[in-house]
Parts: sequence; structure tokens; C-alpha cells
Amino acid sequence: MDKIKAEELFQKYTEGKCTEEEKLLFESLYNKVAQKQESLSSPEDFERIKKIIYTRLPQPEKQHSIKRWYTYAAVACLAIAVGAALFYRAETNRTNLDLSKNKVYDIPPGGNKAVLTLADGRKIVLNNIQNGELADEAGIKITKTGDGQLAYHISDAGDKQAAAVSFNVIETPNGGQYQVTLPDGTKVWLNAASSLKYPVRFSSNERLVELSGEGYFEVAKNTKKPFRVASGNQKVEVLGTHFNINSYSDEPAIRTTLTEGAVRVIQTATQESRLLKPGEQSVLESNRLSVRNADMLNTLAWKNGEFIFDDGDFRAVMRNIARWYDIEVVYDPSAPLDFELGGFISRSKNISAVLKLIELTGKVHFKIEGRRVFVTK
Repeated sequence: MDKIKAEELFQKYTEGKCTEEEKLLFESLYNKVAQKQESLSSPEDFERIKKIIYTRLPQPEKQHSIKRWYTYAAVACLAIAVGAALFYRAETNRTNLDLSKNKVYDIPPGGNKAVLTLADGRKIVLNNIQNGELADEAGIKITKTGDGQLAYHISDAGDKQAAAVSFNVIETPNGGQYQVTLPDGTKVWLNAASSLKYPVRFSSNERLVELSGEGYFEVAKNTKKPFRVASGNQKVEVLGTHFNINSYSDEPAIRTTLTEGAVRVIQTATQESRLLKPGEQSVLESNRLSVRNADMLNTLAWKNGEFIFDDGDFRAVMRNIARWYDIEVVYDPSAPLDFELGGFISRSKNISAVLKLIELTGKVHFKIEGRRVFVTK
């Protein structure tokens, strides 16, 4: 592969745009690097593996954009992944992975599943429904355009007054995800256990939607009509930009992460607000709003079809896994609260593959029974 093609592949991978074949090709490079190393037992060894990765992957030219940030973050994150796999290779040989004995209990990954509730109360299960027109509300046609995609098409002949007070709700269950294109052209990706409420036709002065759970937004630009997302006790205001909101009720904070453009995050109780720049994340916790640099790859891993484990919060990782595989996690008193994790794996894998990766740390063991996962030390 020549340098230009390698750079193109690397950029596509960090942006989540690779085909399955390209993804396998990219990841095989890291596997080849890993296979040539015996172990990592010191900081010097880890620095050596990072240098190998940097030299194997040509870097794009410097540019003042979020894409450059993605590139560096991707190298660092994947270096950690390879390093973690090598460091725990010895543990693999010593650990008896009980999961291999429980294939009958293995759980497949989630997929494109959602329920659409129309303004008149009708519910449409979108899981396996054929492509085509699903409904017509006040002259606005709702169409399934592809696997996991919903779109709205506005007719000028429609009843604008009726549409203005009509709301739809799209909900993804545990083990589900879905993409919807709103009437203004805004694209929204919903993660598992999430919901989005939105008007069939936006009002003349704003575009207001309500989010529960997690969603990634690519907002269609309209300087005369701000786009607002209400989520928990915060509101996000934009004109046209790309951002992610994580607002699950079982998480300790609401996190808003900006990838492009600018957004203003407002705490609704106090009206305190912060303006985010690309690469920044706001955290609303215990009624306190703060801003920090974001871990972009970790934040957007779900949208790119990946689990990335580079966080010390083990229980948060398990909550993420539980939503995607629609499982109940049962902790033994001996199970640790948190520990350092490293590695990445596709969300298209069965749960056994994901849990085996975590077991390589030697810190925990898993047992699958039905849709329950038991965690012990």
C-alpha cells in the first residue's frame, strides 16, 4: 500500500467511514505489530510499541481542524489498545475463560430497532419493516429509506397548523439503535435505550426536540431558526453543527461533546451557560456545569460501531455493554468497582468476545446465564 492510500485509510478509520474490508485491513496492521512483540513489562517497552505504530502509520499534513485532533487521538488510543493486549498476553495463558463453555448462552449484538409513535398514538415497530412510506401526517410523509433510517418529507400542500402541534417520538430499546432525518434535514443517530421527541413540522422561530439517553446530531444550518435540544436539566442551542449528548438517567452526569461548529450548553435551573469549541465536552453533574477536553474516540465509539475501553470506570463500561446487549449485570460482592481497561472491539461481536477482552485484565470473571451476566473477581 502506498503512502497516500495508507493516509486515506487511516483517516477513514478514525472518522468511522471504513467498509468492513478496509476496517479489517487497518486492524490487521496493528495485529502484525503486536505479534512481533513478546511482552510489555516496562514503560520503555510501551514507548517502543508506540513508536512502531507512529512509524507504521504515515501522518496526514497538519491542519487546524478537528480531523487533526482525531488523527492524534486515534494513534494514542490504538497504541493503548495494542499495549493492553500485549501486557495481558501472559494473563491469557493463565486465565480459564469459562465463557467458552457457555456458548449456548452467548448473546448476539444489538441492531437497528426502534418504535415510532405518531401524533395520533399509533405505534410502528421499525425493526424489520420494509422500506417505503410508513405514514402521512398533515401532508408530511414519513418514510423508511434504508436499514435503520427514517426520513420526513414535507409537502407545501400539507396542513401547517395541524403539523405544528403534532409530535412524533422515536424510541430505541436496549439492544437497539436507529437513525432519523428530521423535517428540517437534521440527522440524528440514537444509541440504545434512547428516545427523541420532535414536532412533525418545526415552528417558525425555533427547532426544539427532547432527548433521553444518547444521540449524535448533525444539525442542518438555519441562522433564522436555532436548533435546541432539551435533555434532563440542560438545553443545548445551536445554529448548525455536529455534537453528541449522553444523558442516560443511570449515569451520574450529562455530557455534551462538540465535534464541529459551536454550541451553547445551558443549565436550565440556574441559566448558567458555557460555549463549547470543537474537541470540548461539557459535564453537568450535581447541578454544576464544567468544560474539559473530550476523549473524542471514546465518546463517538458507539456511533462508529465500536467499544473502546480506555477508562478506569468499570461499572460505566458494563452499563454501556448492558444497554447494547439488553442484559442484566449481577455483581458479586468480590467484583471490583473500577480498574484500568485497555482495548477496542467491534459492537457487532457477540457478548462473549467483548467479555473475554475485559477478562484479559485478570481483574474480573464473567458467567453468562440467559440474559444475565454474573461478575466476580
